[in-house]
Amino acid sequence: MLLPITTGVLVDEAERLGDDGHLYTSRQLYYAACRAVERAAVSVTRGFIGLGAMLIVLGGAMLWVKTIPLSAILAVIGAAILLAAPLNARVERNRELRRAHGSLTLATSYPSFLAGPLAEAIRVRPEAFTALVSRPPSVDGGTDSPGAAHGDSPPAHDHLAGQTASGPLVVCDRSETAALLTANAGWLPGGTEVAALAALMTDDGGELAPGLRGRRLVAVHDADPAGCGLPAALRRAGASDLADAGLRPPASDAGLQVIEGAPARMPAGIEADLTPVEVAWLRSGRRLELATLTPRAVVELVLATQRPAPAGLPPSP
Repeated sequence: MLLPITTGVLVDEAERLGDDGHLYTSRQLYYAACRAVERAAVSVTRGFIGLGAMLIVLGGAMLWVKTIPLSAILAVIGAAILLAAPLNARVERNRELRRAHGSLTLATSYPSFLAGPLAEAIRVRPEAFTALVSRPPSVDGGTDSPGAAHGDSPPAHDHLAGQTASGPLVVCDRSETAALLTANAGWLPGGTEVAALAALMTDDGGELAPGLRGRRLVAVHDADPAGCGLPAALRRAGASDLADAGLRPPASDAGLQVIEGAPARMPAGIEADLTPVEVAWLRSGRRLELATLTPRAVVELVLATQRPAPAGLPPSP
């Protein structure tokens, strides 16, 4: 059962996403709100039991006024309802089990969310959304990032290849993810830079700029065919030092906001990074977006690639 996405829900979720000082995107707020408004269906089993018992008692009371046929009818109906209660309880239990082991339902589409609930919430409570990375175009016609108010300016990626690398370069499959990590750059190690893949390719679009091929690259991506193909694409483009910090197909869809789609074609080289089971999951048309995670969790994916291996263990290849 889905409740409406109200301004109150959005304010609560915005506070949760940004409570530790991280900035968040409108898509992250969308997925958080969809999760918040999903509720278990109301059980009617207790109502069945109460109604059945009431009809049996009423049927017994009718005997005092000599209405034996009506009394019997009420008692039979009451008994039938009581017998149906365990069957209904089993149906409801099976329904909740299917819900628990399946993907969560999205309350509305993302464009409708931007134009409807989010636009209204920002109009009514603008102070509650200061940690939003950028306002959607439908809100006051603006796309400026509140990060500017925090002193965060996005790096210029057109001269990365000519700079001396002082830290890793985080490469994202989506510009939205790059914007999120850029806005939260203060949580990343010093010298870390962020860019979308398209901003790093040479003019012919086939290779990385020469200055980037030997640099430490961290791939951050969704669990979809294009995203999981990002590491292979970077290797084909000339990357020699690469870490994968992106999402992989989950072992189970239980409780996840997995998007179902048409069967998909796999990009070249993806089999080298995924198991056959993971490739089959992607080929089925399912995908899982980084935006379903909190900003802190996305940053943690990048930080995990910076931590040294435990003492006594060989470094990861």
